[in-house]
Amino acid sequence: MMETLVLLIAAVILAAGIALWTADSRSKKTRDDAPAPPASPTPREPEPSPEADPTPEAPEPEPVPDKAGVHYDDDSRDLDVEVEAGLAAVPEVSEDELEISEPEPEPAPVREEERPGVEKQSFLQSLPRGQRRERKQWASRHGFDFIREDAFLTDEWSRGAASTGAVARDVASGMAEGYETHLVDLAGVPVMAMRRGRTSEVVIDARRSTLITDPERTDSDDLVEVDSFAGFTLLSNMATVAQRFVDERVRVAFEAMPEAVSAVWFESDWVLAETVRGSSAEDWENMLRPLALLTDASFTLPPRAEDTAVNLALIEPTRTKPPAPDAPEPEPAADEVDLAQPLVIRPEEPLQMPVRGVQESRGVVEPRALGGDNVDSIADGHPDGRPTPDPQRYNGTRVLRELSGDSSIFEDADRDPDHDA
Repeated sequence: MMETLVLLIAAVILAAGIALWTADSRSKKTRDDAPAPPASPTPREPEPSPEADPTPEAPEPEPVPDKAGVHYDDDSRDLDVEVEAGLAAVPEVSEDELEISEPEPEPAPVREEERPGVEKQSFLQSLPRGQRRERKQWASRHGFDFIREDAFLTDEWSRGAASTGAVARDVASGMAEGYETHLVDLAGVPVMAMRRGRTSEVVIDARRSTLITDPERTDSDDLVEVDSFAGFTLLSNMATVAQRFVDERVRVAFEAMPEAVSAVWFESDWVLAETVRGSSAEDWENMLRPLALLTDASFTLPPRAEDTAVNLALIEPTRTKPPAPDAPEPEPAADEVDLAQPLVIRPEEPLQMPVRGVQESRGVVEPRALGGDNVDSIADGHPDGRPTPDPQRYNGTRVLRELSGDSSIFEDADRDPDHDA
């Protein structure tokens, strides 16, 4: 019952979102299609007429009285001759020659999600737990593992969004572009990290100028400004090393970073990129290649002092290793002994080995009777009339049996039980 209710609520929210989106699109389209108000023509100012030469004015003819039957009183004022002459000198301008000043177009309103540095959300993220579902789908497409929380990753980072000490949640982990990659949430801020397999004490922090500083984060007082390019301000705890670090790969990588990326920093053996809240799967996809390019460039940073050697197993080969040439066979010198065959020393006179065809005895052999034995038998005793052996002769090495009596095991049933008791 509870699952059905949750599905119904989700369907209602989805329908309401679609309806609001459709109504917003129609209203914007109606405003865009509305005709612009006609522009009023702006007439040119009359040019000043040249001063007329002072000529004697001709006498005005007397008005001829109207012959009509009705007469009207003329209440109009007398016309100024100079003004009328000036108006007559103004050239006539046709309508085609009039310059119509077009009104300046109003700037189109910029939506909040299109402004750089403003948090944007997709429709899936607007739903309850939508961002977690979107991250699970992204992790599944890339073959990543997804877990709710990983406290071990929190101990690895201390800069940027990790300076607040937040636990890494909604962790997607796997391999991308040949590096161990993690996409996590630190206090609601998505962060992508790549492990480069080589630890360095150099810290490099690149921030966008539009990044809003979080008051809960710890300030990095040990960093100084080094350079500025591609909209990022570069800071480091070793300025000279950071200047040598910036090459063509670094500039191309920062220019290719999506607008959603607000900061990139290098610490220990990690390269991390932070985005605005509500970044989408498209932003995460576009971050992989530039972040891997920065990870490649980070191998130019000096290693930590106690690091003795680089683990070459973690580095991808830049070119195919040629096969090793065949080792030349050594040619022994004339005075050297050939040890390929073992040295055999033979006696001057060959040894005479025994053979079966010739009877030969070696050493002293005492004659003895065939089948005879020098060891006395244990069973020898009284039947042949010999005396009973003395037990002291054997010194406890033999057990002497008394066999003069008869066996009693067959007489137990004939005896009286009271007699036995």
